[in-house]
Amino acid sequence: MRFPHHYIAIHGIILAQSEHTGAITMIQCRVMRPALLLLLFTLLTLQPVAAQSSPAVIRVDQQRHLTLNGPFVGLGAEDDSNLLWSGPNRAAGANPAYDTRHYVNPRLSALRMPLVRKFIDVSWFAPTPNGYDWDNLAMQALYANLALHYRNNTQVMLTIWSLPPWLSANAPTYRNTERQPAIAFPDPEHEEEWVELIIDLLRHLYGMDGSGLHFSNITYIGGPNELESIDASRLVRPYSHLRTRLAEVGLADRVALFGPDSFVEELLIAHNTPGLSPLLDVYDFHYYAAAPFEAGYTAAIDRLVNATATSGKQIWLTEFGELSSKNDDWRSLPIFVISGMNHGLAALLVWNVQDQIYNTSNMPAWGLWGVYESGYALKPAYYAWQMLAAHTPRQGSVYGHTCDRGQCPGLRLAVVGGSGGALSIIAYNLSDSAYPLELDLGDIEVRRPLGRYSLDPSQPLPRSLAIPREAAPPLEGNILRDTLPPGALVVYATDQPRYTASAQAKAGTQSLSFGIK
Repeated sequence: MRFPHHYIAIHGIILAQSEHTGAITMIQCRVMRPALLLLLFTLLTLQPVAAQSSPAVIRVDQQRHLTLNGPFVGLGAEDDSNLLWSGPNRAAGANPAYDTRHYVNPRLSALRMPLVRKFIDVSWFAPTPNGYDWDNLAMQALYANLALHYRNNTQVMLTIWSLPPWLSANAPTYRNTERQPAIAFPDPEHEEEWVELIIDLLRHLYGMDGSGLHFSNITYIGGPNELESIDASRLVRPYSHLRTRLAEVGLADRVALFGPDSFVEELLIAHNTPGLSPLLDVYDFHYYAAAPFEAGYTAAIDRLVNATATSGKQIWLTEFGELSSKNDDWRSLPIFVISGMNHGLAALLVWNVQDQIYNTSNMPAWGLWGVYESGYALKPAYYAWQMLAAHTPRQGSVYGHTCDRGQCPGLRLAVVGGSGGALSIIAYNLSDSAYPLELDLGDIEVRRPLGRYSLDPSQPLPRSLAIPREAAPPLEGNILRDTLPPGALVVYATDQPRYTASAQAKAGTQSLSFGIK
């Protein structure tokens, strides 16, 4: 327990007199005690124990950028909502056409994410070695999902997740989206066929085979997911061949390679694997931990940043989640985001947009919303991610400030500037009391009024698909002053234009605009 300084001083005088003068007897102390207690009571009344000094002004340094090796790409998610068309999902109660139209697509549009990651099951289009089937329920569902992301100008990462058994002489140990036998990665004898399947898939989705499709928002390819028991060195030969083939078919400037699509240690191994690092355009990793996780999480990021800084590559967190409450509790999300941004990550993708069946079982705790059995109920985590993803500038600069390493107890804060004067301030009050925010934006030119978006645990959730905009307090001398409610997440942001496919960059510049080195 901390005592007021005046009480310590009085106590110190008593001790000094008793130890050094010897002039005060026990009787004298007893006579003086009521007067001292009265004095103490008076002082405590004038200066209560519960009173706290106001936090210092937080100052933003526009010249100090925190993202490693390029701009901050943005906040996205794993989106495999097209899997509602799988047999197991339909058998469990999904009505995929209706559910996608009425629930999934409006929410994906409201999230306004710049980036999503998707799993690809090769058995959708190549169940046997005897040719391709591009026109089936699974592929039609994939096209529809990609078309929505194209309209929303959302870039897509594809992880080659599941393969038909014919790509390995080994017995299948995996399950695909129909829960049929499958494998995760080809054996060495089938690596070239694996590469050709990827090339033909990309050519088909880009319309280069006459398909009529034009999904030029597919800009990243990787796999297998979490390496699935293979060593990172196994990626060198097929990834080398894949890069060669991408160049030969004219996709080298459109589609970048990411990896190792696994955890912290695997990223470090991949970075140190001879011949592999030059093949990867972006490093990515996954991170799951039970709360409290922040110290271990930031230490892991710092370790990755320190190890890979000279590579010229960005680090993306392409899966993350809190293991205890998962997305049934939104409070871990801003900690992941703010700490990740301030420690150098260039993109963060939450797992997952919705509950659904993959190749194991239904995972009802991981989605931002439920599926059939819940009536597609939105979870509070959805609203946290919506306000974070929709109002963080794309291709922005994460600015340093005086609290970017947790120097302000009870507050987590990130500041992101973007093109055209875009600005976003993410503030999360961890404490159970109000926080008086005072943020000096320094030389940042705020060209438009700031909106204020708040997720307050004491208030009901909105009925709409987006956190409503309120007017933020006007700046005073370029200082933002506001009071953050207890436990609240607040985003202050300039109004941003809605991105559409017509505003998309020309092919050949997309990957470069995402910080590829």
